[in-house]
Amino acid sequence: MSNTLHANALFRGTLPDDIIPHVSAHAREADLPVEETEAGLLVRPPLASVSLEVDRAGLQVRIEAADATALQNIRDYLHHILDHVAPGLTQGATWAGDIQRNRAPLNFCTATVQGVRRVGPNFLRVTLDCADTLRLSKERGMHFALLLPSEGRAPVWPRLDANGRTVMPDGEDRLHRAAYTFVALDPDRGRFTFDVFEHEGGRATRWARTARPGDIVGISGPGSGGFPSARHLLIAGDETALPAIRRILETSGPDRRGHAILEVGTDADICDLPRPDGIALTWCVRQRQERLWDHLSQAPLPPGPDRYVWVAAEKSLVRDAKARFRHTLGLDADKGYFAYYWEA
Repeated sequence: MSNTLHANALFRGTLPDDIIPHVSAHAREADLPVEETEAGLLVRPPLASVSLEVDRAGLQVRIEAADATALQNIRDYLHHILDHVAPGLTQGATWAGDIQRNRAPLNFCTATVQGVRRVGPNFLRVTLDCADTLRLSKERGMHFALLLPSEGRAPVWPRLDANGRTVMPDGEDRLHRAAYTFVALDPDRGRFTFDVFEHEGGRATRWARTARPGDIVGISGPGSGGFPSARHLLIAGDETALPAIRRILETSGPDRRGHAILEVGTDADICDLPRPDGIALTWCVRQRQERLWDHLSQAPLPPGPDRYVWVAAEKSLVRDAKARFRHTLGLDADKGYFAYYWEA
């Protein structure tokens, strides 16, 4: 990388004997490229490179990143993994290098509700005014996290601590976090929209139904999961993935070929889905006892090397799809995206 930013830290303490294999397993589960070295591990997430080595002093970590936001994101992700693999290990480490400290996270901003309107039997479209819309559009991510404060309490937003680690409010100030897909971004007006799929008992559903112009929310992002660029595409999901699938298809070039498979509850949930002429579309309706997995369990890989498989739905279905396309059919790791948006 040219013009890279750097950060390094030494994590002292008792290290599990399997810390490197354990970190490697987490990285591979997240579909990150991993290379084993003589002393440890080299992980290459988007826009960054992470070296982990174990020696007598402890766990040495060195990071290179393309920009400050990528550096913050990968450090937060690494802390998350290490807290799981070796609880307490991260508490005593001090980071050096190009670290932002004692401020709002670089990927965080606030936004103001401009309006909410119904766009389908089970979808509400929310419009937010957000001064960071230009940044969000430039970084070309599909997704973001909506952060909602506890009901009836003034919001307490995340901060970077003195060591540059993102600290989320806890206890009564704990934020509800939910991932959504941008429907449209308008940098000139400082505004973007997204759709909330209504399901009873959901915190975000309750918020969207009662949100009023002027209400303040937190925004973190954009998140992982960019636009697939392959010419041949198999794309599938349920209602939770419909906004993402719609955005991928409507931004696809006219030469794209493939198959889109959507599972919805009833015929009333079927909607117009602009797409290239070469993309076949199948709707599965649960009310008619039709299931997404019935199609995915039989679907072939898209043809040729310029292909991609994109699946987002309930956790167990996504795991089954990933196992089938990756392990049974041999899909390369960089040719697929498998994400669960909820658990049954």
